[in-house]
Amino acid sequence: MNTLFGEAFDLYRFRVKPLSSYRFPLWKLVLFLAAIGLASSASSPELGRFLPGRIGFCIAYNLLETAIFTLFIGVWLRLELLHNARQIASLVVLSSAVQFLLPLADWLPDDVGSTVVMAAMFYSLIVLCNALIRVSGMRRLRVICGVLAFSFLSAFLMQGSWSLASRWHLVDPPASWWNPFAGENLTGGDGSSSSDTGGSSDDSSDNDSGDSGSDSDSAPAFMP
Repeated sequence: MNTLFGEAFDLYRFRVKPLSSYRFPLWKLVLFLAAIGLASSASSPELGRFLPGRIGFCIAYNLLETAIFTLFIGVWLRLELLHNARQIASLVVLSSAVQFLLPLADWLPDDVGSTVVMAAMFYSLIVLCNALIRVSGMRRLRVICGVLAFSFLSAFLMQGSWSLASRWHLVDPPASWWNPFAGENLTGGDGSSSSDTGGSSDDSSDNDSGDSGSDSDSAPAFMP
């Protein structure tokens, strides 16, 4: 793990080695990602108060996103995935090391903390783009377009995974105005809102029937 942190520190100083130098054991990468997921769960109160669910979701999502991005960027940059998949994954994992510091932003005022988080994530993207440019030999524009394209897809992957995990009661349902998966949660997809509406309609119908008295028995089923 010390080697991984040292390599991550070098990347964040824009010191990039040849791609073959980043072939780390798979268990180290998984453990490093799990530690990042643990740190991410500490700075994600929007996922709810069920701590095991938050931790499990963050770790699982980090593993899933890293695997998909490795395949995507390997094909995008033509890096021969059969031989370089682990090296690409290592670069992606090391570039995410800044997430270890994100829980510290909770100690700051809300506005300042949000700015620090956004700046840290933006810097992480710059570090990743720089590393991919150096190891692939591709043009900057091609690498940046690939990273940005996946960042857009990653937003939908995140919200879709969040919505699925909320159905399993691991995390709270997402509530985002732009989220295409949040409509059912915002409109009562879990049945709570619809049941409340149904309950109020039942109450109103009971009140109406109570007001009408015994005449309701002889009233037609549908009133004009």
